[in-house]
Amino acid sequence: MDSMTGVAPTASPGDFRQGLRDTIPVALGYLPLGISYGLFAVSVGLPWWWVTITALVIYAGSMEFLAAGMLVGGAPLTQAATTTLFVNSRHIFYGLSVPLERVRNTFARLYCIHALTDEVYAVCSGIEREKLTGPRILAISIASQSYWVTGSTLGAVFATLLPFDLSFMGFAMTALFAILAINAAKVSREWGLFGASAIIGILAIMFAKDAMLLVALTAYFVLVVAMVLVRRKRAAA
Repeated sequence: MDSMTGVAPTASPGDFRQGLRDTIPVALGYLPLGISYGLFAVSVGLPWWWVTITALVIYAGSMEFLAAGMLVGGAPLTQAATTTLFVNSRHIFYGLSVPLERVRNTFARLYCIHALTDEVYAVCSGIEREKLTGPRILAISIASQSYWVTGSTLGAVFATLLPFDLSFMGFAMTALFAILAINAAKVSREWGLFGASAIIGILAIMFAKDAMLLVALTAYFVLVVAMVLVRRKRAAA
């Protein structure tokens, strides 16, 4: 039974195939981005077969770009875990609106939890809730990850065959996060926070170079929480 409506939708034989068709837009994004990830990961020293493993096990989009560098650089487990929590904490809330309880098989449901990325969430959110059956959710999850794994593996294999140095691809992650940050600032219009994040990053590089990312993310998190509390207090006054 669905936790929100109280009614469990009836699955039909064509739901799984429909779920595969739902993910065609995801393929258009995941395949080229996966290829760029494969190229990047190999450029920083990750073996091509590790790229496929990370695409299967980590499967966290932008976090995989960070994870590639951490794996090669031997980052401490605490730093890797904290960074992952900060970068992907938004995923915690996706399960509140995607009815994963409709996936009846326990192992299939656990897999769908693992595969609930931004793109899967976006696809599921665009489908009428009463039509979002368990088989359809499972198909969307499987197909989406298959695009990412395929693209990542192709990029990694291609990188090993290229006759020239790919070290320049190391800038791909920096460019990716810079573009994401600029787009987020444009949408939210929080240019003050955007500037503050840049200052925090510079200070972290200067005074905590070995743990720059962890220190910068922690400081930014504290700043955002403080800002929210101040705004709520002002709104209540």
